[in-house]
Amino acid sequence: MVRTQEFKTDYLVIGAGLIGSAIAMGLTKLGADRVMIVDLDLTGEWSSSELNAGGVRATWSQKVNLLTSKTSIEYFAKHASEVGYKDSGYLWLHRAGTFDQALKAREMHVANGWAVDVLDIPALRAKVPFIDKTDDLVGAIYGVKDGLVNPNRLKEHYREQALKKGAQFHHGVWVTEGVRHLSDAGGVTKVKAFQFSTQLSSEEKKKMLCEDPSTFVEGASVGQWIEIEAKNVVNAAGAWAPRLAKILGYASPSVPLRRQISLFQTRDVDLTNYGMIIDPSGVYFHPESIYGLSGFATPSERPGFNFQYDADSFFEEHIWPPLYERSTAFESLKHVSGWAGLYENSPDHHAIVGAVKTTSGASNIFEAHSFSGHGAMHSYAVGISLAELIVGGRYETLDLSELSGDRFVNGRAIANETWVI
Repeated sequence: MVRTQEFKTDYLVIGAGLIGSAIAMGLTKLGADRVMIVDLDLTGEWSSSELNAGGVRATWSQKVNLLTSKTSIEYFAKHASEVGYKDSGYLWLHRAGTFDQALKAREMHVANGWAVDVLDIPALRAKVPFIDKTDDLVGAIYGVKDGLVNPNRLKEHYREQALKKGAQFHHGVWVTEGVRHLSDAGGVTKVKAFQFSTQLSSEEKKKMLCEDPSTFVEGASVGQWIEIEAKNVVNAAGAWAPRLAKILGYASPSVPLRRQISLFQTRDVDLTNYGMIIDPSGVYFHPESIYGLSGFATPSERPGFNFQYDADSFFEEHIWPPLYERSTAFESLKHVSGWAGLYENSPDHHAIVGAVKTTSGASNIFEAHSFSGHGAMHSYAVGISLAELIVGGRYETLDLSELSGDRFVNGRAIANETWVI
């Protein structure tokens, strides 16, 4: 018989990916008690946290993003062996149309303590000899401490720190409905969810995440309904944040968008000692074990929950041609495999972080999502800063007010320069 179990907690984080786990760590570091984190799948098989490329960089054109990444990367460097951080750098190749913008942004980087080198073409070819087709380039920008992390190890690090201080992670939980704000109980929010007691298969999880989950839950026989009363609730549901926002009583303007990544093999160059390299075409690549990893944001992609990897057609149409035009060593490549994951894109392609105004006037709902592919690099700073806002009522480490979701209704959308991805 399916029964209902009740929980009471001070802090409920919905979504246990990189961001949700970082928030949990931030809350417990501040001494918060009764921190509960729920997710359909704690392994994150279909989450952006597990399917991203692992790049981290502070070479941004917006100060809030620069400082958020800088603070995070400095933390990664202190725990490098635990989170797999490597300061392998970000190398941005530029044509004439974007180089001036990059140089202007570099002034801000340097003023804020982030080392960025400027390379002319001879210096570029000396640094990366296999980039030998440079006629269309005017120079490059190199973020010295930008680099790579292992997203899975980073997520587990956040969780371990939170668990040490008493946080509780709950697997197999899918929030469905039944949210109400109890004014007579100090603004407590009650959430209704179904918790599966058996491990869902990979395809079952994907079906739930991509389709209407209500039918799936209604037909489930192995598990229990749960109700969670929480004094504070955080929407950290990634690509599913808009759906959760509706349940929590507000609207999110973000949409899920497929992004694809290819693994390739090259016999003519060893990429091991290089970091992230971004071509002016928008194609990026970096070493991944014995392979090269490359991705591209296809401009024609339509919003929606789509995990289909287009395999050879994606690699041959979008990845290989720009690489072929950039390096003799890339004229002969072997496509190995790849995958697709989801970005959660806000209208200006920057994160949404902060307190939420719900239709019921509740003041205990917070959000952190819509990182548009940049969650890993922002995760630590967002986790600790949002925790400060939730526990103490104000930001202290970094003021992330600029990332508040109300910017889209108040005409404060953040500019998005074309030279960054």
